[in-house]
Amino acid sequence: MLTSDRVTLDKPALLQLLEQRRKEAGLTMEKLAEITGRGPVFIAAALHGQARLTPEVAEKLAGALGVDVHLLAPLLECPIRNSDPFKYRLHEMVEVYADALRDLTNEQFGDGILSAIDLAVHFERRGERALITFDAKFLPYKQF
Repeated sequence: MLTSDRVTLDKPALLQLLEQRRKEAGLTMEKLAEITGRGPVFIAAALHGQARLTPEVAEKLAGALGVDVHLLAPLLECPIRNSDPFKYRLHEMVEVYADALRDLTNEQFGDGILSAIDLAVHFERRGERALITFDAKFLPYKQF
């Protein structure tokens, strides 16, 4: 973890500062993704305190946003994830379609689950619509 005797900010203040710096610099999530070598969804999640940065990504992000890398130390810790209306609607979508998607998964792959660990998430704007893709590895249940 990055530590310092320098000024520290609590996480909400840090996230607010990073968002301010990002806007001032005119940096999009796509551009920060290019700079850091991570995906734009991951970077956006990290800038909301919902994803954990590695020291290497923290250094690149700090450089891009013009802040001391030591300020980003709270973002190297495992986040406590919370809820908001956007997340609630995503959860609602899963609740409505989960049984159907499980049936399709079982029909096409067999008895098992889709991994949330071996997962890639992609986001794409399509006019007034959004395409969110979860690219998950199938994990079969094993008999013993």
